[in-house]
Formats: sequence, structure tokens, C-alpha cells
Amino acid sequence: YGWRQWRLAHPDRSHEMTALTQNMRTHCVGRLLIDLPEGSTWKPDASGATIGGIKLAVETDIRQERFKERVEKRWREVEAIKLDNYRKRYVRPSERHDPTANSAVFLYEFEYIDGPNLQGVWSKDLFYQVEGYYWADGTLFKLGPALNGQEKIAALLPRLYARKADEIPFSPGLCLNGGFVRGYYDLGESEEVSWGFSLPRNMGIAVRHTKVSTPATSLFQRERESRDEAAAYLSALLTPEETFKEHLFRQATRQVGELRGEELIVGSVEDTGVDKYVTSIDGIWEYTGKGAPSFQPQIKLILDTPSFLTTYIPSPAGGFPKWEDTPDGPTEAEFFEVWDAVVASVRFRPGALTPPPLKPDPAPPISREQAEADQRFLDDFIASRPGGAGKPSE
Repeated sequence: YGWRQWRLAHPDRSHEMTALTQNMRTHCVGRLLIDLPEGSTWKPDASGATIGGIKLAVETDIRQERFKERVEKRWREVEAIKLDNYRKRYVRPSERHDPTANSAVFLYEFEYIDGPNLQGVWSKDLFYQVEGYYWADGTLFKLGPALNGQEKIAALLPRLYARKADEIPFSPGLCLNGGFVRGYYDLGESEEVSWGFSLPRNMGIAVRHTKVSTPATSLFQRERESRDEAAAYLSALLTPEETFKEHLFRQATRQVGELRGEELIVGSVEDTGVDKYVTSIDGIWEYTGKGAPSFQPQIKLILDTPSFLTTYIPSPAGGFPKWEDTPDGPTEAEFFEVWDAVVASVRFRPGALTPPPLKPDPAPPISREQAEADQRFLDDFIASRPGGAGKPSE
């Protein structure tokens, strides 16, 4: 496990750059690298993941003393849990395990449930909730709660590391805010990552990726299906006096390096009262992922603007208002400059998608005849040695 700090060359961009995109910074986001404008920020709890069905949340800028206080407070809450929602007493008291000085695992709400198991056999099984905590160098990791997740949480704890904002790992795994989860890109373990950033000029971007075994459904296909449903809903909901209009800026296939994705940018405007209109613009770029033999996750970027409040309907309806009416938000030129620069920078971090090593093939089974022949050979060999069976030692 180790770190490497680097700045990769930015992809060529044909648009004219302003101060917004002249100084981009490379960030490790999940298993991706992405360039964001200088001055981009994020909240201490801006990122999270679900790994193997275990929800993982991180929070930075946590002192060790504060970590211990929060863990003790939570343990008192968990320890006090005695009855379920029907006032029935749980079959065992809550348990606490401290694998290391800076970690804790809580097990609680133990109950037996009768029902068919995965094989369809009726059984009485024990169920319980598990949640874990780990602290390292100012970063707090919270795992769970998860039903019967003790083994999975115990396996995840040793994979967690603190990470500085400008540190980029060179080993397989995924980056979170202030943290890194070491691990091969293993299809046997589900994985979802999300991270939200605040960009200059009041723009916000969310970066997500999800492990898939086959390419996900096309963005455009989902958009067509949802648009038909939305149109029917709006036609039934809106009165003739009310306004809701959309403007399509872009809808096309967009190649980013080796990733062939789909881009959709739409603005909408609706009235909120007499001479009051709210406009918002959203951009989406999505890569469906790749199946065998070179698996890659589905990727989704969403860039949005603040809601623009005006006394008029922008032209076109659903487009950006006049620049003098957006003093704190992006103009159309600023939005597309940042969007194009960020999307064009998306790439997988080298080594992040390394699959687990191949396991050696098991030895083929031998026949009964071969086993008996091997045993006779071994017996004859032992008997032929000095001191062997039937041969007195000299």
C-alpha cells in the first residue's frame, strides 16, 4: 500500500479558457481521476460508498477524542436497546467488540425468526444488526448498520486508510473524502461510490460509479421512458395558466478518451406565482460500463446550477437568464466551459481496476484404482528401506 502524488496532463480542450478552468486540480474520486476547477470544495461528509452490501460513510476533521466520545455515546444508545417495536425483549443483550484501539463494532437487536432459508428448508435463524467505527488520522469511517454483517464489516476494517486530499494511491482500491479503501476490482463484491463537490460560481457536481457485470441501460433510453411518464403527469397536474417548459441544450453521444458515453443537458422553467419564474439547468454525462473480459463500472456525472429566480421567462424558455440576473450563478458560457473541462478529464486511475489474482486450478481427482496403486507403491518403498516393515534394522 502506498501513495503517489502526480498531475496528469489535461486532455485537449478546444474552447477558450478563462480563470475558471486555467488551473484545474486532479482529484481521486472512487476509482476515477477527475479534474475540477481550482477552489472546488466539499463537505466533511461529502462522499460515501456501499461495498459488498455494507454502507460506508466517512467524515473528516474529527479529533481522536471526539471520535471516542461519539463511539461511547453511540454504545450507550445501543446498550440500552432491550425491546423491539412490539415491546418484545431481544434474546441477547447488545455486544461490543474493539478489534483495535481506534475501532469498535456493535452487535444488537438479536432475535430469532422462523421461516424458510435459502434452500427452502424451514428453520429458526438468529438475526441481528451490526455497525462498525474506525478512526485514522482525523478521518472517521462508519460501517453499517447491516443485518448479520459482522464478518463483512470485520473484513472491511483492515482495508480502510486515511488519505490527504492531494494524495493519489497507486494500489487497487477506491478513494473517498479523507479515506481510501484498498481492494481489487472484484465482481464478487458489489460496489457503489458517490461524491458531491461545490464548484465556483455556485455550481455543484456529483460523481458516481457503480460496479456492473454487463453494460447498464442507456441514459437516453431511460430518459425517453421517464419523459413519457413525466409528460403525462404534468399534463394532468398543470392548469392552462401555469407554465412549465424545457430547453434541450445537448443530447448526443460523447467520447471521453476510451469511454464512449452519453451527454444530456436540459434546462427547465416554471412559474411559482405572479411574475415569478424559477429556472434550473442540469448536465448529465453517463458511461454504461463494460462487461467481460475487461470489466469497467458505470460512471455518472451530474452538474447543476442554483435555481434562478426571475420576473420573466428566459429566452429560450428553460435557457439561462440574462447575465445581469445571475450575479452569483454561472452564465451559459461559464457553465459549458466548466462542464466541458470536467467531463473531458474523466479517466480511470491507473491500477484502480486491477482484478484479483487468478486462483490456481484445483488438482484433478484421482480414481480409486490410482489411489490403491499409489498406496501399494508407497508400502513397497517403505518396506524396502532399512528398518522398514519386514526388514530388521541393522
